[in-house]
Amino acid sequence: MPDIIPIPYTPRVVQDEIHRAMDTHRFSVIVAHRRMGKSVAMINQLIWMASHCTLERPRYAYVAPFYSQAKTIAWDYLKHYTAPIPTVKRNESELWVEIPTMGKDRARIRLFGGENPDALRGQYIDYCVLDEVAQMKPNIWGEIIMPCLVDRHGGCAFIGTPQGFNLLFELYNKGLKEPAWF
Repeated sequence: MPDIIPIPYTPRVVQDEIHRAMDTHRFSVIVAHRRMGKSVAMINQLIWMASHCTLERPRYAYVAPFYSQAKTIAWDYLKHYTAPIPTVKRNESELWVEIPTMGKDRARIRLFGGENPDALRGQYIDYCVLDEVAQMKPNIWGEIIMPCLVDRHGGCAFIGTPQGFNLLFELYNKGLKEPAWF
């Protein structure tokens, strides 16, 4: 079991509320304004979840609307916040990091682009973040991501800013009706 390693992240009040809610809900829909710190909060949530996982070979995913967007927005954050973790492994070409966990295996956090959702098929995911989900193809959740979560009872966070009637709008309304959702 690894020692607790402080990472350079101090959540804002609203980010802290979101983290606490995500710890007790399998699915979360977070609709917030630009520059609120959604992506930073989600990267740090993935790091926390991955480091505390005891499952065999844990896998975590962060999906942005485009692969280049994931690389531009989240890759620097992922590298920065995992930098203090000893034995962290990084793969620059495939945009993943591996970190020690509470279990015997290492967890992998990988970045993906939503423009090619079929690249996510066929794998399992313990937890996924869909960032700016309003800009993604509507089938990414039901046809691609949800089946990846089934094997290991994984969860998902859907985050973004309002952009009319789209997948984020649908998921937000679903979340209002589901007591198990945040």
